[in-house]
Amino acid sequence: AAVRSYTALAACGAGWVSDLVRRHGRMRTMQLMLGTLAVGCVLIVKEALPFFGGAASEGGAAAPQDGYLSLQATEPSARVLAGADRRDASASLREAMAAPQVASLAYATNASHRTGSARPAALSTAPGMIHAGGHTSSAPIQRWATAVTAIGGNVSAAAAAKRTSYASTGPVPWTGGEPPFIALGIVSNVMWADSFARRRWIRQTWKTYSNVGRTMHVVFIVGMLQSDLSPIPGEVEQKLRAEAAEHGDLLLLDDVPERKSPCLKTMAWFRHAVHTYSGATFIAKTDDDAFVQTIKLEANIRPFTQTPRVYIGSTLWGSFVTKTFEPCARRMGPNMCAGGMKEENCVQKGAIGPYPYAVGMLQVLSYGVAAWMVQQDAFLDFEQRATAATRPPMMTQGEDMVIGMFLYLSPWPLMPLHWGWDKLHDLCFKCTRKDQIWRPITVQTVVAHHIANEQIITEVFRNITHGSHFDPRPCDDACQQKLLPFEVTSLEDLCSRAGGSIRKVYSKCALVPK
Repeated sequence: AAVRSYTALAACGAGWVSDLVRRHGRMRTMQLMLGTLAVGCVLIVKEALPFFGGAASEGGAAAPQDGYLSLQATEPSARVLAGADRRDASASLREAMAAPQVASLAYATNASHRTGSARPAALSTAPGMIHAGGHTSSAPIQRWATAVTAIGGNVSAAAAAKRTSYASTGPVPWTGGEPPFIALGIVSNVMWADSFARRRWIRQTWKTYSNVGRTMHVVFIVGMLQSDLSPIPGEVEQKLRAEAAEHGDLLLLDDVPERKSPCLKTMAWFRHAVHTYSGATFIAKTDDDAFVQTIKLEANIRPFTQTPRVYIGSTLWGSFVTKTFEPCARRMGPNMCAGGMKEENCVQKGAIGPYPYAVGMLQVLSYGVAAWMVQQDAFLDFEQRATAATRPPMMTQGEDMVIGMFLYLSPWPLMPLHWGWDKLHDLCFKCTRKDQIWRPITVQTVVAHHIANEQIITEVFRNITHGSHFDPRPCDDACQQKLLPFEVTSLEDLCSRAGGSIRKVYSKCALVPK
């Protein structure tokens, strides 16, 4: 119908062309005709391709042959689209309805689906499988329904394809049999002179713990672009690809730049891990100047296996200005942050907050939380803008605040559980104060941050295992499996503190009954 309409329009324009020749001459008429032809071709392609099974103009995938499911989430502005084989529709409906965030859903056929060219995401499944944007996973619809929730309207096909895609050398395969309990990404900046050495130190020390490669998958994350989006130097790329081939633990992100802040690599890691390790229970991130006692970490995360939504770390507070990629009023606690926001005019700058966030040395997210986060329109928009910003204002600091911001904007009563600075801390061998984040190694240490060189990481490895001058107790098997208490255990716990003053500054407290 669209083709016939535009053909008729072209025929009716013959008289108009003759009139143009008389008024403006042949050259000017030719220019006008070429412009009109170009516009007509664009419109024809946009309208006609969906009828022949092609992609819509926004780059979406073709609709599935058997229809799609529309799952309405509990938030009015949120919508989830998932596909289902019609023969398996009833089972898919029952499974999808088990997802806690789904309130209602409806099944539609392709005929009604194709009523317009600006189509919602069309995502198909085979029995036991799901398919989106060219990638296939065996993750159940219940889990995946969380992963494709989008705040603000329908998930476009183009966005769905982007969110499940990545340009990388990899993915780094998991060869441990059962899906990893934790997929842990280590962001590593190859533009630093010692980045190759840092990865070697980690392989020689904490990557030798017995659970690495068995229940925990540990991957280094590297960007393959420079800050200005040009390729990294050829000799560096050659060394990286040789390292990746030798060790098999390096994820090379071909379209992610290396910058002062690891924000873009962190975002890419969570997106990559959600797609690649769909069977993982938790997805975590750390830095290449951190030492992680992986056995302690896993032992203390396992009690949260059945908790629906988990976000764990040691927390600071702040707010963030997304327009200028600017942290604002970073402080130790909520009331200090609220005061800092007034001092720094954060609200006037358009900052979101205040909110708590897990600092970058360790961020642990349950799979469903990470999957929800990476599917948000705001997440994708921020990622694209931050990548394109090669001059100020640009993303130079606050990577952990960005992750915390997106989870603060979630519809759930979710906040980072504060583990405590005695478990996750910046390293200081001689510090003794307990009111700061710089601490020595003790039997409580799970992550020590700011490891400067090979001698220090080797010393930390020895101290954590055999004891230190500050805490001479060796950490044996019982020590490594010991559960270490969290200092803030829930949103209810947080909002009940400080005489109720936190409720006045932290909006998430409104989700907790008084």
